[in-house]
Amino acid sequence: MEEYIIRETDDFYPLSVLFKENGIGVEISTAAPEKIVKMWRMDDPVTGELMASSTLEIRDDVYTLGNIAVREDLHGKGYGKIMQDIVLDHARSLGVSEVWACAKEPDFYKNLGWEALDWDTAPAIDTHCVACGKRGTICNPEKMRYTL
Repeated sequence: MEEYIIRETDDFYPLSVLFKENGIGVEISTAAPEKIVKMWRMDDPVTGELMASSTLEIRDDVYTLGNIAVREDLHGKGYGKIMQDIVLDHARSLGVSEVWACAKEPDFYKNLGWEALDWDTAPAIDTHCVACGKRGTICNPEKMRYTL
């Protein structure tokens, strides 16, 4: 049996909860923000529970890996890379040549081939960063680019 199932979804609510639990500045909501192009979820094939999720978005007229999150008890299993690859593959199918991200975990992205760029000259794709219970401090995200 497969260890996960990935599918597209239009149901933003469970994704928004997972994003919020991972310290991402997303409001929990049933309505997906208009900037979202597509959303995916990774589910446990036995229980149907949400394991991870990701979004492809358009921010400041560029395609972005909008949000990506893995349930905390599943960190370190490679699911983040799988969810990233889903977004990059879809962007590639659209003919996109680069994808941007505002990375709260920049080392994760750098290890996967993303490059950090100057904050002030990169597109305005930044996310709302606040001190959160998950990290306990204000984080310092980096703007990153992945060339397809």
